[in-house]
Amino acid sequence: MSLGERAAVEGVVSSLKPAVSIEIGTLRGGSLGTVSDHSGAVHCFDLSRDPAITSERFPNVIFHEGDSHRLLPETLDELARAGTNVDFALVDGDHSARGVRQDLEDLLDSRAVGHTVILVHDTLNERVRAGLTGVDFGREKVTHVELDFVVGQLWNGGAFDHDLWGGLGLVVTGWDLVEPVRRGARPGYDAVEVYSTFRQSLTTGGIPADPRYGEIHRLEGQIDDVHRSLQLMERSLSWRITAPLRRVKGLLRR
Repeated sequence: MSLGERAAVEGVVSSLKPAVSIEIGTLRGGSLGTVSDHSGAVHCFDLSRDPAITSERFPNVIFHEGDSHRLLPETLDELARAGTNVDFALVDGDHSARGVRQDLEDLLDSRAVGHTVILVHDTLNERVRAGLTGVDFGREKVTHVELDFVVGQLWNGGAFDHDLWGGLGLVVTGWDLVEPVRRGARPGYDAVEVYSTFRQSLTTGGIPADPRYGEIHRLEGQIDDVHRSLQLMERSLSWRITAPLRRVKGLLRR
């Protein structure tokens, strides 16, 4: 995760202070450290455990090694039978479209996911996004979905040149966050569409237009100059003397 993504995760879990959290996909434990620091207990799922991720380092973490698509539903059933609510979940495991979709649907189908905040990593990646588009977010328990909660990036150079990675999606269940749709309001452009279009212009030899920051600074400077001139004029003696005349003229015009 990028620094901004890690900060977003920390902001969410430190505010929630979840009693029970779930993390799907751990790798070397970067995000797990943040989640476990602010959680009472964490259920962690990955195919295998890195040697650096020990029970001594994470005493409040229950490790589930193996296929999350088999282990996650079993754990969620156990939590539901015990009447335990999952307060927070981070989905960052199987990055195939089918895998992401199954992880989300396993969570949303569970009675243990009632009043829950779910973060999904790498939502800018096309495979991940394809899986998310197949998830039924229209179910009643889902009260907010924001797949571009934190926007990822288009890589420039290196092993991932022109790849779309990163980004955090937000899915909320049980919280009263549903906003009425404004009449005539249109949704913003999907971040993947925007980034993919930009990438296409790069790969086909097109030259993307740079934002005209210099022109913005110049125009704002001109506006400031006009405001200063108006202020000087309004403070002048002649302006104050002729104020009554301008008021009478305005009344006559109306």
